[in-house]
Amino acid sequence: MRQRRTKIVATIGPASAKVSTLVKMARAGMDIARLNFSHGDHDSHKELITNIRLAAQKSGKPIAILQDLQGPKIRLGVLPEKGVKIYKGQLFELRTGKLDYKNEGALPVTYDNLHKDVKKGEHIVLADGLITGRIEKVRGRSIYIKVLYDGVLFSHQSLIFPDSNIKLESFTEKDREDLLFGLKSEVDWIALSFVNGAEVIKKVKRTISRIVAGHNLYKNAPRIIAKIERRAALENFDEILEAADAIMVARGDLGVSVPLEEVPIIQKEIIEKCRLAGKPVIVATQMLESMINNPQATRAEISDVANAVIDHADAVMLSAETATGEYPYLSVQTMSAVIEETEQSRFDDIVFYKIHEKLSVIAHLSRSLHMMAEDEQIQAIVVGADNLDILGAVTMFRPTVPIIVACKNNFEKRRVILYAGAQGVIIQPGSSATFVHRMEQKLKKHKIFSKTGKAAYILASPRNQEIKLMIR
Repeated sequence: MRQRRTKIVATIGPASAKVSTLVKMARAGMDIARLNFSHGDHDSHKELITNIRLAAQKSGKPIAILQDLQGPKIRLGVLPEKGVKIYKGQLFELRTGKLDYKNEGALPVTYDNLHKDVKKGEHIVLADGLITGRIEKVRGRSIYIKVLYDGVLFSHQSLIFPDSNIKLESFTEKDREDLLFGLKSEVDWIALSFVNGAEVIKKVKRTISRIVAGHNLYKNAPRIIAKIERRAALENFDEILEAADAIMVARGDLGVSVPLEEVPIIQKEIIEKCRLAGKPVIVATQMLESMINNPQATRAEISDVANAVIDHADAVMLSAETATGEYPYLSVQTMSAVIEETEQSRFDDIVFYKIHEKLSVIAHLSRSLHMMAEDEQIQAIVVGADNLDILGAVTMFRPTVPIIVACKNNFEKRRVILYAGAQGVIIQPGSSATFVHRMEQKLKKHKIFSKTGKAAYILASPRNQEIKLMIR
């Protein structure tokens, strides 16, 4: 029986915080638990992390933790609980430096210098994309907006200015504090929001190195996921991909920054570039949105998940469906069922004519292993967790057999979960012959292949100066 290759990321929140719910979600197919640091505080996230670790133990399944940093979001301040109604054609006022809202007055915003960064004629998107408008004038700290549709605004909703040159730092002081908390909590992956270029990724990696050294923290530092949410990120995507360890296609904010009709093609292009670079890619936002309130997804949502699998995303993500929705377990179960069905179809295959001719040695080897798996010459591929470049290259062609990753500890075992088809096995290092013998015993013990089956072992010397392939 084939194992599901595409992984499931589930956002954890009030609806899924209990250990019992997390256990059910893990058994239904959740591989990675996402913590959204736009919400909650360190105490609430500490409790969630404890519960996730407990759920992993009880379910007998490793669960990676993805810390999603808030980034430089511009938000409305505190508004009345019932919200503020705005009308088509109405001129309403945003004001910087304003802390509270009074009836029919200016709406407060959190970014003090917003009035300096925007100009007349530029567009604004409010209420998570439901309301759009245009800046009519800027006077002092006041920004006057005319909206195209009626709507209601609520406290702390995000404001997006797709045309404007917003000069907010991509890595905020809040992000820095949250990062320190994440490192102390031993999270496995860290997602950076609103990345515009490679420099912020390099900066965060340097910050992680300093924090780890300064606080004597665990040496297995988490890897960085760059979220693609802005047009600038698309323009600088190649340098972002080179600097990051993984990519997330955050279609919500991206669909505000570019025309909606462009998003599906952008998604496909990003996934292909990530696969060819051997770096994991997550497709996120509204994948099963209707399941927030309904026990069944729409046909369009099912197709959306299936198409991400056919595009060969490493992972697909649930957001509000599992964080605040009525059916967190059912949402994971539904997504898992769609993935399994799609991966068994004839459409789940790599189109080889699109593969670049200039492949690395390990990529050529990976292609050969894919063909051997298709011909049933091997039943597993074994690589080491100490070099994720090799693991990424092996996943490039999405082999149909399990990719077994030899890990020294539980952190490595959790970290490799994000890679399509990869599953970690803890095994002590040794000589090549000893390692292969130990791994062979584990594979047969866990029934990953039969007694007569063969595995392909990729054995790399330190710094990958020499790579050997053994079929046994």
